[in-house]
Amino acid sequence: MSDIPLSASGPVIEAHRGDSTSAPENTLSAFRRARDMQASWIELDVQQTRDHEIVVMHDPTVDRTTDGEGAIEVLSLADLKGLDAGAWFGDCFIGEPVPTLAEVADVVSGSSTRLNVEVKAAGFEPSEADRIVAILRESGILESCVISSFSIAALLAVRGVDPSICLALIGDGEDILAGALEHGFPWIHAQFKTVDQGLVQRAHAAGIKVNTWTMDDPSQYVHYRELGLQKLCTNRPGDLLAAAAAVGCSGK
Repeated sequence: MSDIPLSASGPVIEAHRGDSTSAPENTLSAFRRARDMQASWIELDVQQTRDHEIVVMHDPTVDRTTDGEGAIEVLSLADLKGLDAGAWFGDCFIGEPVPTLAEVADVVSGSSTRLNVEVKAAGFEPSEADRIVAILRESGILESCVISSFSIAALLAVRGVDPSICLALIGDGEDILAGALEHGFPWIHAQFKTVDQGLVQRAHAAGIKVNTWTMDDPSQYVHYRELGLQKLCTNRPGDLLAAAAAVGCSGK
């Protein structure tokens, strides 16, 4: 399993769906902004299209974040590439495309920013694990990524493709710590309200790293730093990086 470096001075910042405060979530614009501000990590969501391409979108349908309608699993990549994924956020993002995982990998390739690729549980098929791993491997960034999911079955399918990949179970703290211990997952990504000192200590005692989502209050950075966790996932990466810098941490 790859050893992914982290800051020794405090939790590093992970940009939830990219810099989703200043650009439409899960788009190339949001990912480029997060990379350019030197966020250590970018979290993104992947889904499989009808023709087995891996695209980046949170919801199982395109309705909320594009000008189209319908479930991703019944649409082709060509269908998705014909949609506008930016106009809903602002006029300057009109024409923003739905990105593929390969396109996002190209954004961070050669930079210090790493990807947390969340595999959505709804509609997951084992073939999706093969495609995700192949794309990240072909992009040359597989060893620096974490693949995460709420679904243990999805994570085990990814492990079946490549046992060396870093995996993270997402959910409420105590439940996912038990799941990570049972299946040997090296990360837990816990909802921030379910994280406390005891949880972090128990995770670290078992060699498990802790990320928390989605914490958007810069004034709470010091609190989570004192808990000793490794990452903070946030919709406000610029503000959290500034909060980290203010207390002598890079957040990077």
